[in-house]
Amino acid sequence: MAKAIPDFEPFIVYGNDTSSSSIATRWKKWLQRFNNLMVAMDISAKKRKRALLIHLAGSQVYDIFDTFTAEQKGSEDDFDTAVKSLTTYFEPKKNTEYEIYKFRQASQRHDEKLDSYHTRLRHLASTCEFADMDREIKTQIVQTCTSQQLRRKALRTEMTLQQLLDQGRAYELSHQQAQEMENNNTESVNQMKTAATRNYFSKNFNSQRQGPRQESTKLCYFCSKPYPHPGVCPAKGKTCRLCVKLNHFAVACRSSPQKQQHRHHESDKRQTVKYVNEEIASDNTSEHSESDEYTFMVQDTDENTKHPMVNLRIQNLAKVKFIIDTGATVNLLEEKDFEALKPEITLQHSSINIYPYKSDKPLRVLGKFTATVESRKRIDAAEFFVVSNNGRLGGSLLSYNTAKHLGLIAITNAVDTAKNTTVSCNVAIPEELFNGVGKLKDHKVKLHIDESIPPVAQTHRRIPFHLRKQVEKKLEEMEKDDIIEKTEGPTPWVSPIVVVPKPKSPNDVRICVDMRAVNKAIQRERHITPTIDDVIADLNDAKVFSKLDLNQGYHQLELSEESRYITTFSTHVGLRRYKRLNFGVTSAAEIFQNTIRETLEGLNGCINISDDILVYGSNQKEHDNNLKSVLERLQSRNLTLNKLKCEFNKTSVEYFGYVFSSQGISPDPRKVEAIRNSQPPSNPHEVRSFLGMVNFCARFIPNLATLAKPLRDLTKQHVKWKWTSTEQHAMDSIKSVLTSETTNGLL
Repeated sequence: MAKAIPDFEPFIVYGNDTSSSSIATRWKKWLQRFNNLMVAMDISAKKRKRALLIHLAGSQVYDIFDTFTAEQKGSEDDFDTAVKSLTTYFEPKKNTEYEIYKFRQASQRHDEKLDSYHTRLRHLASTCEFADMDREIKTQIVQTCTSQQLRRKALRTEMTLQQLLDQGRAYELSHQQAQEMENNNTESVNQMKTAATRNYFSKNFNSQRQGPRQESTKLCYFCSKPYPHPGVCPAKGKTCRLCVKLNHFAVACRSSPQKQQHRHHESDKRQTVKYVNEEIASDNTSEHSESDEYTFMVQDTDENTKHPMVNLRIQNLAKVKFIIDTGATVNLLEEKDFEALKPEITLQHSSINIYPYKSDKPLRVLGKFTATVESRKRIDAAEFFVVSNNGRLGGSLLSYNTAKHLGLIAITNAVDTAKNTTVSCNVAIPEELFNGVGKLKDHKVKLHIDESIPPVAQTHRRIPFHLRKQVEKKLEEMEKDDIIEKTEGPTPWVSPIVVVPKPKSPNDVRICVDMRAVNKAIQRERHITPTIDDVIADLNDAKVFSKLDLNQGYHQLELSEESRYITTFSTHVGLRRYKRLNFGVTSAAEIFQNTIRETLEGLNGCINISDDILVYGSNQKEHDNNLKSVLERLQSRNLTLNKLKCEFNKTSVEYFGYVFSSQGISPDPRKVEAIRNSQPPSNPHEVRSFLGMVNFCARFIPNLATLAKPLRDLTKQHVKWKWTSTEQHAMDSIKSVLTSETTNGLL
């Protein structure tokens, strides 16, 4: 006996209350309801299921299905093919890069629970094709959650995504419970105060005036506005103008008037200092705090001032807690802190007199030594003076220069509007070197095009509507800078563009031309690029460094007229082509490297890798002369620099993935940190990834081949995957050796 089919809502494809962006999700949900109906009705015959699918889906779906080819429709009993064809029709064309961009832009809202944020991230990640979705979601939560307590816990303790969520729920629950308790206590105190005030007025003034008593409004302890708030307290994250502390307004400040006046006085004095950093940080937390990097303000201090503290590792032997003293000219180490470095480090005699602030009595210096000192950002070599424990310091001191070289403080000098900028190495830098995008004089790049390759005019790729205004603005800027021009006449070669929003500048975009088809017709020029060994050989005996970065380097080389037609690309506002060398051309890197090398040819103490120019000298005078010569050459050839990326007169500099200093070459601390924080791999692919990172720092790891053998064995074919204590020990040994041997001499 046939069963009656209950009423079932058809699928609405087009309608006023429907959105094309949600059609795939709505179809998926409708299909799940349809499958549930088939199970409930005990209908398993595919022929009948196919007929019911087309019938119950409604007339709009039927019209769409009727346009399919016979192959897309399948046979009358082919239910799966019909479902697959309709699903393919309703699914939007997915841009994985854009889906990943949306995922990276997500952040937890202040009124959003952690579980809700996790659900939203998992929904966004479902279209990103991540290899390890849980790891990506965990990373996004750690970086963008609103709980600083949870973030610090995750950075301090290794945990899985589930453990992170459990910890976050515990923090949210404890915060909510504590807030309820505090609110109840505050309400009781307010009631007591109100009663006491009434008694005081009644007793002393005997007021006879009686009137209707209004119920008092409860005020927030932090912002002095009516409580409870509809959302988050307005004072959260704000800084008080009176006490310079966080999370309350000045109207609710409970600091004493004397302290407030003292802070106003300190604020007035700070205005005369030529440093404009605004953050004061102090390490007054527990010894397990991981936040050991701060930006400090130069200021006068007294006994009540909290000093900025930082934990640094000396010679990879022990961690020492320092007070950052921007007024100190030398590094001081108390005798009790030096005990942790014995016997590996021995003292040398020192005859220098060191005086504390506002004292004419020198400290008792026991000796001095030179060692590497490491923060979480950088590694540097510094000289330390050991003093006796006489209680006059209050702790070991880190000088201004060492703190600056380690990236622990940032100093911003007042802006000078003069024509020339003078750095501390006494070299005048013309402001013209920082103006716009330059163009190399008397030089045009000719691309060698194989005319036997047939031209290809590729299909235009549609640009999302919400990005078109930004693309138009970018094209106008590039035309104004003489980088591109409108195309006229026949265009045998046309390439599409891909528009990518800049992660750090959401309102700006990067225009990338897909040159893959064009590159088949462009013949490469085989010029040599310096290797790290070449750089090490050139930097032998170098002590002072400066690093120059060419502004939009490729775009400072003009293309010859006969080479421009092959760079034509399509946009929604018409065709454009490049007048300058553009990214994506297969021979661009070698052409640019060789051109800059020829431009600097004949100058001493300089080397370039792509658009990064390193200037060096064995002493200050030699460095200054070399830097002056390079700047004059760049100015004469009409090349410009990116002021934000240039570094002048440094004792150490990051270059080509390494840190060069007067002591030698060391790995980039960020790469070392990445290796330290790497998790045990779960498959051979992750083992190869880890070995790739390690091999970049291979010169700093003795016996790497022996240490890494258990890991390399896992990458061989026909080897069964296993991860035992042997492999874990090999991985830990590599990490340990890398952190203990960080500097090699320049030979």
